[in-house]
Order: sequence, then structure tokens, then C-alpha cells
Amino acid sequence: MFVAGKKRKLGSLGASKATATTVTPATSINTSESGGSSDASVVDRWYALGTENFRSKQYRNALDYFNRSVAAAKNEGIRDAKVYEARALTLYKLKEYSRAMDDAKDAIRINPHSAIAYSHMANVMAATGKPQEALEIVDRGLLTIDPQVSGYRHMQAMRESLMKKLDPSYVPQECTDSDPVVRLPVDICVVAFSLLDTRSLFACRSVCRRWLALVDSNPVLWARPCFSISNPVSDLAQQLPAYQKLRRTLRLLAGSDRVPDRVLCYVLTSSREALRSLVIPEAAELSSRTLDALFAHKRPLLENINIGRGAKLSASVFGRVLNHCLAANVSTIHVPYNALVTDSHIAAIARSVPQLRSLDISGCAGVRMRPLFRAWNATLTDAHRVTCLERLYLCDHPGIPEFLVYSCKHRHFSNLRVLHLAIRDQSVYAGISSIAPLMRYFERIEAVDVPFPKLYELNIDGIWDATTSSNRFESQHTSGLILQTRLINVGLRRLSALDAAAVGSIPLLASLQRCISTLQQLHLTRASGLSSEIMQVLAQDTTHMSNSSPLSLTSLDLSGCVGASAHSLWMVVRRCPNLVHVNLSQTAADNSVLSCLTEFVDLADNDGLQVVILDTTDITGAAARDFAAACDRRFRRLRRDGFGALESGWRLRLFDMDNCTGIGSDAVSVVRDLLSAMGTRVSASVSG
Repeated sequence: MFVAGKKRKLGSLGASKATATTVTPATSINTSESGGSSDASVVDRWYALGTENFRSKQYRNALDYFNRSVAAAKNEGIRDAKVYEARALTLYKLKEYSRAMDDAKDAIRINPHSAIAYSHMANVMAATGKPQEALEIVDRGLLTIDPQVSGYRHMQAMRESLMKKLDPSYVPQECTDSDPVVRLPVDICVVAFSLLDTRSLFACRSVCRRWLALVDSNPVLWARPCFSISNPVSDLAQQLPAYQKLRRTLRLLAGSDRVPDRVLCYVLTSSREALRSLVIPEAAELSSRTLDALFAHKRPLLENINIGRGAKLSASVFGRVLNHCLAANVSTIHVPYNALVTDSHIAAIARSVPQLRSLDISGCAGVRMRPLFRAWNATLTDAHRVTCLERLYLCDHPGIPEFLVYSCKHRHFSNLRVLHLAIRDQSVYAGISSIAPLMRYFERIEAVDVPFPKLYELNIDGIWDATTSSNRFESQHTSGLILQTRLINVGLRRLSALDAAAVGSIPLLASLQRCISTLQQLHLTRASGLSSEIMQVLAQDTTHMSNSSPLSLTSLDLSGCVGASAHSLWMVVRRCPNLVHVNLSQTAADNSVLSCLTEFVDLADNDGLQVVILDTTDITGAAARDFAAACDRRFRRLRRDGFGALESGWRLRLFDMDNCTGIGSDAVSVVRDLLSAMGTRVSASVSG
């Protein structure tokens, strides 16, 4: 009978093992080996089976195996806290809280430094509606447990969660040893965060609870949202718009930059009544919830209105948004390439915003020039009849010829400092039948001497382009208006005229001679009229300055100007010791030009070259090595004098010597090694 009973007991045990095998097929226990195994091995095997069932969320089966493991440990006198911790968690999942609390206490008696057991006890107390007792358990555990234990950080997070549950106004306290934000006053932190763009603010919100509370509790941080991506490539692309390699790289880096509607809604809601700048990104689509958040703001605080290109707004919604945001203290309105903008909106802007400083209506074909002048004329009350507008953007606008002609008769916009009239898409002129009547009107009027005497920045990219895609647009008259209206005049500091192949040598020389003494930026690309004689005259220029005085140019782009010789380029470059950006690609530049730039790098009293583009030129490897060595010497000298970080000191950011037949692979390797310390972007391709 005794043997039969023993067989029945083994049979039940084998059935249990068979059940475990069906639950977790990968796990099996060899019955023949269990008799010869150690007692600790039996405890571990039951514990492993229970763990596998717990992970499969079969808590009843897991509890049965953990019971067997605990019983085996008691019978053999094994003190192991992990089996009690596992059974306590299983009982907690089954909502048997009293038994779970007993097992957690047993685990603590076995191992007083068990963070898991303290966590289980706190979870049980919180589940039974006793958060204060749970907090006391966590505090007792934090005092007992070694901070190096793996569960210590989890208990810290649990304590913050319990404190937040007990007091909703509680601000989580992070570790003051590693977080500088905790040590700084709140006002200084707000100033630091206000320097970040909107994308960076969202990233800061996910750092820790302290940063989240700080960012969300200060609406001023969301007052001027900025969704544009700023990186070194985009900064260089703005400085050198004619450098297409950066444009291609920027398109690859940009990817999909569409701002979700929920982000806009959150920004408008978080800014509350502190909103100063309304920014609707490109291709944004506003939901009714976002519009409600926008209309909840008061108008008087708004200063800037920026509706991006391609924003998906209906005509009624656009008019409602614009009318709601117009206020007396708005200084900037940018609505480029928006087909919804009409003459009535311009009239409302002129009437409601008398102190407007910047207006961007590029590509807005629905705005006509004659109603534009009439709208501002109706609001002018001073004796000079001049608006406060200082920056006007009319790129890709079919009314550019009319604007130039009317500006010669009426002085409404004579206060302009910045004027952009770039033509990047000449198909916009297809709607103009002819500008011959406009030219006859221009010949009859008594034009003023200079329509914009305070102008210091002029962008006429594409105006002098020789190719046109519209047969009805008389490009020669428009390009002639630039010269006849004397837009390029004394005092101009920044001039951009990309693709200037249609301008002649004589008018180009007359225009540049008037402003060469004050120019700081000159971008004149593909200008076939820029000959060696003109370059030599500009370099000598005895009319406005002496030969010894340097030019003020800091950014020079003459790429594609094949009519200028290497000697004439050298004569101009040597007069510009303060150059920062130089683009002489596809020109006759040779070693003399690069040697002159090398001398500028060795100077200690200038800002130093940051971008040098000399692709498809006649420079050689020896001159490139000398230039790189000079840059390395300057960088090491500045670092030795205290400028250790790249952001605080000077460095060469870009050096392009592509397609230069005089540069071999060995010279390229030397240049890369010399410029590697400062992280220079070196572009060089050699044949073979």
C-alpha cells in the first residue's frame, strides 16, 4: 500500500509537470533527474515555471508554481527573498492584497535591502486607497536601501508619483547634482529656454518632470513660436544662395517638415494670453480646435503675423484670421505665395496697421500695385506722405514693373531699407499683355532722383536673367527699369543679383561704382558683362576712395563670371581683407587669388574666412596645402589663446575645390588632415 501511494503521488506530480509542459512547451523537467538534484535546484525550477506562466499572464498557474517553490524552500530551510517577491507580485495581480502584503514583509525580513519588496508593499497600499501609507513605506525603503541598488531609481520615481497624487501642485524635485536647471533661479531658466525654437522646447519637455513643469508653466516661452529648422547647412545656404550643393544637401536633411495640427493647437493653448507672434507653418492645415485656440487670444499683444506658403486655409477662414490678428502694434506681416490675399486685405492692413515695418506679399498675384498705392495713400496724414514700411518683399510678383514706375512718382515707400524683387519663376508674367503703356507713362512723369534713398539691401535675383519662359513679358524693359530708377545707389550695403547675364557692361559699371565703397555683400553671378576692365576699375576706384583704403566686402559671390581674368579677380580680392564668405567657382581664379586669401587668414585683426568655394578653377595642390596650413595655424593660435570650443572661436566651415585639375589626391589628403581638427567640410573630387 505504501508503494502504491507513493506511485499515486508521483503520478500526480507527473501530471502537474505535463500541465506545465503544455503551458510552456519549451520548459520540461526530467523526472528521473529530480531525485538526484539539489534542493535549491528544485526551488529554482518551480520558480522558473512560475515566472514563465506569469509572463504569459496565467497568474493562477503561476501562483501554484510559486506556492510549490515557497514550500520547497521552507522544507529545506532555504532563505530566498525572490520567491516571496514573485508570489507577492502574483497575488497583487490577482488582487489578493492582504496575502501579497504578508509575502512582501517576509521578503523584507529575509532581505532588508530589497527594493522590489518595498515597491510591492507601496503598490498594495496605493491600490487599497492608502497613498499616504504607501509614501511612508517608500520613504522608509529609500532610507534603508543602498542607492546603488538597481531598484532605487524606480522607488524615487514612485515617490514623485505618490507626491503628485497627494498634492497636484507638487513640482517634482530632480537630482540637484546633475541638473543645472534645478540649481538656477526660475527667471534665469526662463531666459535660457526663451532662446530655443519650438522644436527644441518640445524636446526639453521630455527630459524630466522638472523641465516639463518649467516649460509648461511659463506661457512666455510659447509667445514667439519658431518651427524652422536651423543647422549649419541651412545657415550656409542663406549666406550663399547660389551654391547649389548646399541646397541639395539641405533638401535631403529637411525631409518632411510639416508641423502637425496638434502641435499648433498645443502652442496656441500654452501661450495663453502671451502670444506675440502668430506662425502658421508651410502646408499647415488648421482644425476647428486650433482655430478656437487662436481666436481665444487678444489682439493687442500680437506683433508678427506669418502665414507660410501653402497653408491650407479657405478664403473665409483666412479673412477671419487676418481680421482677428490685425492690431495697431503689429509690425510684421508675411503672407508669401498666398493666392487668397487680395486688394481688400491690403487695404485692411494699411488701415489697421499704420506702424507696419515689414510686409511680404511675394507671389501674391491677387494684389495689384495701383490699389496698393491708393490704400496707403488714404492712410497717410503727414506732410511727407511717407509710410513707416521699412522692409518690402515682392519676389515673383507680376506687379514689379508697376511698383518701380509708381515709386518714381509717389514717395509713399521712400522709407524702405530692404527691398526684394527677385524673379525665380518668370511664368508669373504670363498674365501681363505688355508693359509698353507703362513705359510710355514712365517717360511722361517727372520722376524723382532716387525713389529709395535709405535703401541698404536690394535683391534683384533673376531680373537680369537672359532667358524668359513667357513670350508676352518684355524682360529687357524690366531689367532696364532697375537701372533707370537708380535702385543701385550710394549707401547700398547688400546687393544680390543672381543670374545677371542680360545686363550690359556700361550700366553695370555705372551701378557698381555708385555703391562699391559701402557694399558689404556682393552676389553677382553669371554676369557676362562683368569684364576684366570693370573689375580693374572697381579695384582701383579713384572716384570714391584712395587706392590704399580697403573695401568693406565680407561676402563676395562672383561664380560663373567668366569674363573676368585671374589678375582682375586678384585685384578685387586683395582690396577685401575682411572677407568671410568667398565664392569664385567657375571663374578664372588661380593660385594668386588663393595666396591672397591665405594672407588674409594669417591676419589677426579680421574675422577670418569661413567659406571658400573655388571649384572648377585653376588652383593647384600646393596653393591649397598652403591655405589649409594657414587655417590650421590660425585655429591652433586661437585655441591656445583661450578659444577652446569651436562655437566660440573661428573655424573654416567649408572649403570646396571640386573639379580643379591641378589638385591631386595627395594634396586632398593633406588638406583634409590639416582641416580635420576644426571640422571643416572639404569638398574635393580628383580624376582617376
